[in-house]
Amino acid sequence: MGYADRDYFRETSGRPPGRLGGAPVVKWLLIVNLGVFLVALLLDFREASEEFGKFTIREGIAGGQVWRLITFQFLHGGGGHLLFNSIAIYFFGAFVEQQLRSRAFLVFYLLCGVAGALGYAALVSISDAYRDVGVVGASGGIFGILVVAAMIAPDMRVQLLFPPVTLTMRLMAILMLGWGLLVVVTGGRNAGGEAGHLGGALAGFLLWKVPVLRGLLANLSRPGGRGLGKRLAFPIRITKSEKRYEKKLRPKSSVSGAEAGEVDRILDKINEHGLQSLTAEERELLARAGRK
Repeated sequence: MGYADRDYFRETSGRPPGRLGGAPVVKWLLIVNLGVFLVALLLDFREASEEFGKFTIREGIAGGQVWRLITFQFLHGGGGHLLFNSIAIYFFGAFVEQQLRSRAFLVFYLLCGVAGALGYAALVSISDAYRDVGVVGASGGIFGILVVAAMIAPDMRVQLLFPPVTLTMRLMAILMLGWGLLVVVTGGRNAGGEAGHLGGALAGFLLWKVPVLRGLLANLSRPGGRGLGKRLAFPIRITKSEKRYEKKLRPKSSVSGAEAGEVDRILDKINEHGLQSLTAEERELLARAGRK
């Protein structure tokens, strides 16, 4: 099959889907996070909501109030905290949701958040230097998302707001995890929160890399959530060394014969990882290939 025969390469009428197209869970996470924050702010019970929903070892584990493992993920310490978490969910969550499918993504996100709470609990439990003050925020789930995004599309370019630099997805994940580890080891400010970040990141890595856990998530993405089927909903990536690209018959275009295999590789990459994973050079080659 040549590139002109592929459904996702044909010209279509109408507006292209937005970033949240095919990512309803991300949209609702943003709505719920903002809604909870605004309601608590307008009704003046932010402190009461945090006392009821934040995660602490004393109440969440020793007290048996297990709902705190979920509720703390939808509470935020302030407008800035909510803003930066929402930006991360918006930009990276949709990409990962499209890989996992929505139902599996929701379970994945919440489990990474739970792992974030357990990471905080582990640090507080093993060190007398930290008080069990509690933790709130979506960062555990977000760090799980970042790790998986970095494994799916390590070379995807990311433009940071502050500082205004461009990094690859892999490098950004390494820097953020390295900073979190440094803060935890040195006992720096917000070490408990950084331990939660690392817990969420570890959960994301395990859920994506361990075949049994990955299979369970894949099973959730199927209608009814039953049956293993013949193929995972989000199959293991095929490396370049395992895939060959051969010249195929196609309508005449502006690309040379030597570039035809590269075009096929790019289109397969779109099919597996989405348009966000393309580099600027790959986008330019694809645009030239579309001009007859």
